[in-house]
This record gives sequence, C-alpha cells and structure tokens, in this order.
Amino acid sequence: MNKPKTVMLYIILFSTMFLFGFVENVKGVSYPLIKTEFGISYEQQGVMVSILSIGYVLFSILGGILIGRLGIKKPFLMGFALMTIAFLGAFFLHRFFLVAVSLFLILASFGLFELSINALATRIFTVKTALFFNLLHFFYGAGSAVSPLVAGRIASALSWRYAYLFCLPFALLFCIPSILTPFPKIETDEKIKNPAMTSGFLTALKTPMVWAFAITLGLMVSVELSSSNWSGLYFQDVYNLDPKTSGAVFISNFYILFTVSRLFAGFIIEKTGYFRSLFFASFAALVILVIGFSLGAKGIYVLPVLGFFVAIYWPTLLATAAGYFKNEAPVMTSAVIVIAGTLNSVIQFMMGLTNRLIGPAWGYRSALFYSVLIIAALFILVKSYRRFNGQASNS
Repeated sequence: MNKPKTVMLYIILFSTMFLFGFVENVKGVSYPLIKTEFGISYEQQGVMVSILSIGYVLFSILGGILIGRLGIKKPFLMGFALMTIAFLGAFFLHRFFLVAVSLFLILASFGLFELSINALATRIFTVKTALFFNLLHFFYGAGSAVSPLVAGRIASALSWRYAYLFCLPFALLFCIPSILTPFPKIETDEKIKNPAMTSGFLTALKTPMVWAFAITLGLMVSVELSSSNWSGLYFQDVYNLDPKTSGAVFISNFYILFTVSRLFAGFIIEKTGYFRSLFFASFAALVILVIGFSLGAKGIYVLPVLGFFVAIYWPTLLATAAGYFKNEAPVMTSAVIVIAGTLNSVIQFMMGLTNRLIGPAWGYRSALFYSVLIIAALFILVKSYRRFNGQASNS
C-alpha cells in the first residue's frame, strides 16, 4: 500500500479512536441523569450497564466473524451506521427501554469498531508496537477527556439527550474518509499458512494463552471503566455532588491524566519492558484507590490520578499479545478482546449488585478487589508466557 493511503489509514484510526473516546464517556454525565429521570434502582442500573457490555461483546464476536468473511472495512463502516441510529434514538425516544436500546446500539458500534480498529492496527503497526498502540489510545483518551466537560455543559443548558445529538455530525464527518480509503486485506494465502486464521474463534478459544491474556485484560478493563461507569453515581449518591458539574470535572480530569499517560508512556514502556510496566501501573493503581477511597468526598481530587496508571493497561497488554501471537495476532487478539469484554460485563453487573446489596458507596469501591486480582492475574500470565514462549526479551 502506498504512502498516502497509509497516512490516511493512520488518520482514520486516530480520528475514530477520538470519536470512540468522546462518545463512550458521555455516559459519565448521562448515566446518573438517566437513572434520576426514569427512577431506576441500582440493580436496574447494574443490569443496564451489564447488558450494554454484553452488546459490546456480542458485536465484537460478530465483528470478528465479519472481518474474516468481509474484510476490515465493511464492519468498520457498519459501526458508523449503528452509532448514527443510536444517537437519533437516544435523542428522540423517551421510554427507558427504548433509550436503553439506543445505548445498546452505541455499545454494539463499539464492538464493531474495537475489532476493526484492532485488526487494522495490527496490519500497520509493525514496529514499536506498544508505542503506536499507546499513541492510538492517546486519541481515545483525548476524546474521553473533552467529552464529560462538553456533555456536562450541554446537559446543564439543555439535557443529556442533546449530548448524544451533538456527537452525530462528528460521526458522519469521520465516516467519509473511511468510505473513500482502501483498507488492507486479510490475504487468503496467509489464512492457509496459519490454521488459527482459518479456524478463527474456535481455535483461539482452545488456546490457553488467549485465556490468560483475556482474563487479565478483562480485569484491567473493569477497573478502568469503574470510574466512568460508577464514579458519577458514587459522588452523587454518597456525597451529594452534581454529576453535571463536579462529576463531569472528575471524569474529565481522570481522562486528561489518562491521555497524558498514553501520549508519553509508550516511550518509557519500550525501554522498561511491557510486563514490568504493567506490574508498576497495577501496584500504583491499587495505592491510588486505597488513598482515594480513604479520603471520602475529598477523594474526588485523588482518584482521577488512577487514569494515569490504568491508561497503559489495554494498549500494552494487547501489544504484548500481538508480539506473542505474531502472524496469528488479528484472530487471537480479537478472541482476547471478546473474552475480556464478557468478563467486564459480568463485573459491571456485580458492581451494580454490590451497590444494591451493600450500599451505594461500595460498587465503585469494589474496584479495589479487582485491582488485587489484576496483580494476581499478571503473575499467572507472566508464568504462562515464559512457559509457552520462553524468556521474552521485553518482559
């Protein structure tokens, strides 16, 4: 593929990740307001968040199947189509069930994007993988940092529905270069040489290292998303802080530090080593959670620092997996993402159930428990990695 087309693919990847982050983190403002508007319980909120996560997983699986049959581009464009329908539904529909369906479609579009972006990135990020994966996710962080502040202002002036309508023209704008630019293909002869690419998910799901990576990633995603999914309710219901103002600032600060980390951390990770960096970030995240929750309402000033450390989880672990699976990475890492998403959906439901059974303070605080599990899972992953692959140079 010639240089101008490759440059355009980089632009498509980075701009889509910005949109991905922006849209996803409107929820930091919208979810507490949706709960208030429709008068739903914590358990119902947990079920909604869990079902939305399941939608992401199901469409990740569908995305993996479609990429194998149709290539990368068509599922990518389907993501834009679903997102557009979802924005209109969130704005025009006024029953809780129908709003939840619209939010489900947003998560479904994320599932298609996640697999398509991952497949495309593994095709063009062939050197300094962790650096480029972190740079790619810097744009996700940038969108995530801006989103709560914009959504909070829109919700204060109008309503949370207009925050989703605001996203619509950007989705249409970013879709245009994706339509016009050729995407790299998954070559037939490559599928023949690699049984995993021929058998797809079935082979991947029988691979022990896929599960080792996936369980670790699922725990990491759950801790990362605990802030955007549950902090708004935590500070609103436990400390009476407004999700449109204080809550929005909290999420924005979280993602500002998240974004800064992804912009610069890749250079450090390449020198320090992937596993060492993940261990350091995991221990640091645990310390931040302990301090933040110990301070009560004042934890709103400390807990955003969590974003700086959890930012490296996803891109660094996927870069490690891509290096381990090599030519089989597109299929194997897709399976990792699907399993991780399934685990995350279960954990998000458990956080909602924890709020209902123990109290509104404890859903978000349960991130402490899952942070401990991350460290344990990393130890198991490193042991398995070395057993199956030998002592890796970047570990």
